[in-house]
Amino acid sequence: MGWAVPPANATDTLNRWAFRHRFHVSDVLDFKYSNNDSVLLVRPSDYDGCSAASPVSRLKGGGGAGCGGAKFRLGDPGIFFFISGVPARCEAGLRMVVLVADARGSFGGGAPTPAPGGMEDDEPSRAPSGDRPIPVTFKLFVAAGLGFVSGCFLAGLVLWLCVNCGR
Repeated sequence: MGWAVPPANATDTLNRWAFRHRFHVSDVLDFKYSNNDSVLLVRPSDYDGCSAASPVSRLKGGGGAGCGGAKFRLGDPGIFFFISGVPARCEAGLRMVVLVADARGSFGGGAPTPAPGGMEDDEPSRAPSGDRPIPVTFKLFVAAGLGFVSGCFLAGLVLWLCVNCGR
């Protein structure tokens, strides 16, 4: 999946893609984007507000001829928040939440912690590890998915009842 602004009627495209995939520690996200964009690892509040002012890490990109990109190794279980370095693109839907499980399939604690050095360290900051309570963001993500599935089931049941019992 490319790192590009989704269509106006589908601003949750990247999150739906991320939710459909199961990410584990050591997986690598390969962001492909134009040279006039960037990818930032941010805190949940910066993700919600599309704030690029103080990212946890600015993913170092490369590329040429109008084509950039960056790779990010998912080093620990937890929730990672990525946004475009261009706030208007983030507001248009160019942002993504990635849930990362450990080898046992469990998710670690919250958002990544700030890097001690600066914003452009060679190695991006990683989410804290350890056994912690499940973060509220993850619970909401799961609740939304379950709500969608139950809604589809209920709609199908009502349709079936209308077709088969209405005779």
